[in-house]
Amino acid sequence: MTSPRDEIDDWLGGEVEPLYPRPGSLDRIRYRARRRKARQAAFAAAGCAIVLAAAVSVPQLVGGGQQAGKPNSALAGGTTPASVRPSASQSALSSSATPTSKSSTQTPPLQYSMLSTTTSRAPVPPHFRPTSVTFVGNNSGGVVGAVIGQAGPPCVTQFCTSLAGTSDYGTTWYGVSAPYATGPNGSNGVSQLRFADLSDGWAFGPALYETSGGGYPWHRESTGGQRVIDIEAAAGGPALGLFATCTGTGPAYAANCTSFSLNTSAAGSRTWTPVSLPAGLMATGQPGSASLVVTGKTGYLLAPTGAVLTGPVSGGTWRLAGQAPCTPGPARKSGQPSQALLATSPQQLMIVCANGGTGTSSVPTLSTSANGSRWQLVGAVPRTGSITSVASGTAGQVVLAMTAGIYQSADTGKTWLPARVTGGTPAGGFSFVGMTNARDGVAVPADAALGMIYVSTDGGLQWRQRPIAG
Repeated sequence: MTSPRDEIDDWLGGEVEPLYPRPGSLDRIRYRARRRKARQAAFAAAGCAIVLAAAVSVPQLVGGGQQAGKPNSALAGGTTPASVRPSASQSALSSSATPTSKSSTQTPPLQYSMLSTTTSRAPVPPHFRPTSVTFVGNNSGGVVGAVIGQAGPPCVTQFCTSLAGTSDYGTTWYGVSAPYATGPNGSNGVSQLRFADLSDGWAFGPALYETSGGGYPWHRESTGGQRVIDIEAAAGGPALGLFATCTGTGPAYAANCTSFSLNTSAAGSRTWTPVSLPAGLMATGQPGSASLVVTGKTGYLLAPTGAVLTGPVSGGTWRLAGQAPCTPGPARKSGQPSQALLATSPQQLMIVCANGGTGTSSVPTLSTSANGSRWQLVGAVPRTGSITSVASGTAGQVVLAMTAGIYQSADTGKTWLPARVTGGTPAGGFSFVGMTNARDGVAVPADAALGMIYVSTDGGLQWRQRPIAG
């Protein structure tokens, strides 16, 4: 007797005749596939048109320079590449200081940062107008710098802030993504730039933006309604921020500041913590300013009252070191004091008093101190214009930026030499000077429309033009 199992095995083992589709079925399948591909191509073309329209009509995150660099029409004041378009949260910029969350920020396929390779760099926008510059070490004996400023004209939107980077001290430039912001306007916009290293930086004055990616993305940070006047960072961080309550309008964002606070933030953080200061020294009841410097991990603050405060850059409790020979006075347009400028050299503090200081004539003077407690008058400084900035890169070196040029001293202000400037001193002189080291220095002209910075490679005696273009 044959079992059911055997019948099934016989059936499964038999020959199978396949069922063929009806005539014309394969032709219909091919026709439908061709129609589907055509529809997909049409949708893709429509999507590209939408992206390009948005790039033209929506202000973009700029990939060119805006502090000492030249803007690129594709990155500032023109159409925006899809790779650097701002996210929806960035487009909805308002006067509030609400920080942008990481989850709401698009990361582009191509990041225009200070770390960009030569194959992934964007060009610098044309007609760049620099207002601030910063240089940091690259951990291999060299430096990398960036400038911030405004692109154009023309600039097709009001959000024209741009950045440009350089790895050869201004000989060549490339675009770096910038905060989605205007120039300084009351409590909004930015005009200044600081980096602690190649990744962590801040754009400020008066608003505040932070990047941990060398220039992309940028995040707006809350300042509690105050304006950011200055940020100084130790190498690799942390940073100190000088915040102020001001009523200045337009570009004069640091005018009429009546109270100040000092805050600290770790590199890569978007949180600022108040520094504990002695009471009664940061408010004068009348318009004033303050000056902040950092040397190593120690910070010094010249308060509006003329008190010198000191403490760790990381925060904690600061103490009163002493009284400076002069007070800062009203702020300049850049936010820096008009009557007293604080600076550091590798061995001491320096202060330049525009009106001579306590007990002296109206001749500008230079004084030094080991730690801010006691000050020694060195002597007079040049009077050929107003002093806008002071810097030092090595012991004994002092470099002054002035509305009439640049002066240099190699013996801590005992003797001075006028610097030689290629093409002559620009109209209005210089708004900033900084020394990266004993040899290399950078200066920003007061006339941003020149579209350039000036560099020195001999300790501040000679300065050459470096147009910001690429």
